[in-house]
Amino acid sequence: MLPGGFAIMSAIFAELDVEHMALANGAMRQGILWDMIGRAHRRDMRELTVRQFMKRYHVESTHAHRVERLALKLFEQLAGGDKAQREYPMQMLSWAARLHEIGFTVAHTGYHKHSAYIIGHADMPGFSKMEQAHLSLLVLAHRGSLDKLRGMVAKDADWTLLVALRLAALMYRSHSEVRLPAIHASKKKSTFTVELDARWLAANPLTAAELRDEIRNWNKLGIELSVPQLAEIEAEALAAD
Repeated sequence: MLPGGFAIMSAIFAELDVEHMALANGAMRQGILWDMIGRAHRRDMRELTVRQFMKRYHVESTHAHRVERLALKLFEQLAGGDKAQREYPMQMLSWAARLHEIGFTVAHTGYHKHSAYIIGHADMPGFSKMEQAHLSLLVLAHRGSLDKLRGMVAKDADWTLLVALRLAALMYRSHSEVRLPAIHASKKKSTFTVELDARWLAANPLTAAELRDEIRNWNKLGIELSVPQLAEIEAEALAAD
């Protein structure tokens, strides 16, 4: 190992015109401890990285934060349970919501794929490779067909994260300040139920149509997503005819 390491270092010195090298007293364990201390004192390097990515990739921050707030609200309603157990998934959801459109800098078509690729392969200080892969998966799955997730999602909590993120992105798909009605979400086994004001849905037919498509998407995976008020609208429409 020593001759190989010496050869590599010698080539680096020659290529970069390095004249001298100083020995550092620190090691990887110090860096890990420093990162852990920062997280405990609300100085999480991952949060800084997300903010830098938003700036670097010209994210429309107002829209990203709208999606983030709604996604977190929906997840809290769906997940329930102990607050401490929700901390990590809510962090991931928050970051995914703020970074889900960074792929716009590459192309608008299939931007979610570009966003996921960037997150999965970029240097993201503070994030472990496992966290990057998790974040990349959430961003990839926030829109489009869910067929691509077959065999990729193992944890029940991730399905809940995806329901919350996809619905939040769907409700704010116009990138404008939409006055949303009260939304109540609940989960029972593998059934997700989202309740909205029927009159609001009737007045926003494009959103209603998107929700119907979303329901079909989830049903293909054997997961039921229900919006009871959609049935009310359809019944009223048939009665009117």
